[in-house]
Amino acid sequence: MNIAKKITLVFLLGILFSCCKKSEEQKDPLLVKTIEAKKSRQKEFLDVFGTVTYKTKTEVTALVEGTIFELKALEGCNVKKGDVLLKMKNIQYEIQKVECQNEVNSAKARLRAAEQNLEESGRDALVRLASLENSKKSLSQKIEELLLAKKNLENNKLMLDAGGISESAFEKMRIDYLALKTEAEILQKEIDAQEMGFRDSDLLAAGIEPSLDKEEKKLQLVEFNLKKAKIEIELSKTALENSEQNLKSINSLMENLTVRSPASGIIAELECENGERLIQNKKILTIINMEEPYARLSVQEKDIQKIASGSPALVEIESLGIRQQSDVGFISPLADYESGNFIVKIPLKNEEGNMRLGMFAQAQIECSGDRECYSLPKDCVASRNGNNVLIFCVKNNFLFLKECPVEKEDAAQIYIEKGIKDGDIIVAKATSELKEGVFVKTI
Repeated sequence: MNIAKKITLVFLLGILFSCCKKSEEQKDPLLVKTIEAKKSRQKEFLDVFGTVTYKTKTEVTALVEGTIFELKALEGCNVKKGDVLLKMKNIQYEIQKVECQNEVNSAKARLRAAEQNLEESGRDALVRLASLENSKKSLSQKIEELLLAKKNLENNKLMLDAGGISESAFEKMRIDYLALKTEAEILQKEIDAQEMGFRDSDLLAAGIEPSLDKEEKKLQLVEFNLKKAKIEIELSKTALENSEQNLKSINSLMENLTVRSPASGIIAELECENGERLIQNKKILTIINMEEPYARLSVQEKDIQKIASGSPALVEIESLGIRQQSDVGFISPLADYESGNFIVKIPLKNEEGNMRLGMFAQAQIECSGDRECYSLPKDCVASRNGNNVLIFCVKNNFLFLKECPVEKEDAAQIYIEKGIKDGDIIVAKATSELKEGVFVKTI
């Protein structure tokens, strides 16, 4: 019993001591400033390195054959786009130009003749229509005369049978009737010939619905009869266009006898001389453009998916004290076989003209898409373990440590994606007096 009482007494004293200590700690908690963890979208940047190189290296070739008679290009000289580099001659082109010009003149003459024929055909169609109308009127009158003559002949036949007229007189009347009938038939045949091309059937065969309006139908008939003349004009126009195109082509070839600089830069590797005959596609010289160089950078395979053509980039050439804002202009589709890295090119401006090939360049490229992460001040880091950091969190007024991997960091901030969650209360400044399990009060 004495032992049990002693044990109970010790236990009660322990509880009392613990309560007193806790009460004492609660009276004097450690004051800490905290921040609340909240994810936000952060831009990601990629730091890469490389060198300055030329933007373009243009090889100038002879587009046509010719003999150089004036060479203005000198190796090492600066040239502007459009400057004359050399001039050539080609006798064959000069002969072809004369022939093409003659073809153009002939085609123009044929077109003028076709247009004149169209005007004459239009007038002829109107004359034929008027003549056809007159012939139809004459035929109508002739038919009336024929009907009247026929009726008189029939009456005189009765009189002949009755003995009222002589047989010779009747025969004369019959002959006159037959002559009148023959005239009508001849006139009808003439009208049939005149109607060729002016019939409703002709319009229908051409896919034209004859108009019921007389004047409109007249226009349809005239237009139909001008079809051949209009086709001739179209053929003449086509011939003229072809001949003019041939002349344009030979002029273009002759223009290429004067070789102009396709770009601004420095002439290098001059490979021709005065009096030399150049063949088509022969290399003449090389022009290196340093007015708009670019930074040639190497990006690792794991990072290449983070950027894209057009991504903003800040390029620095430390030796010149130059910092330029630009955009990614090119990303190589293939990795370098030796390094496994991808080549990225960023255009630069060389307004001062002091950039040189091979100068060291570094760039900070903005990655595609923002990342959701926690942005924390570096002061909240209690300690580091490799790429991980330990930070103090507060829960129920007690401190405890969380270990989080750092995704990236800059001079003032660390960026974390895992290890903490929204709403976590984090100590803003870790000090040496902070220990896990310490009772604190947030401010």
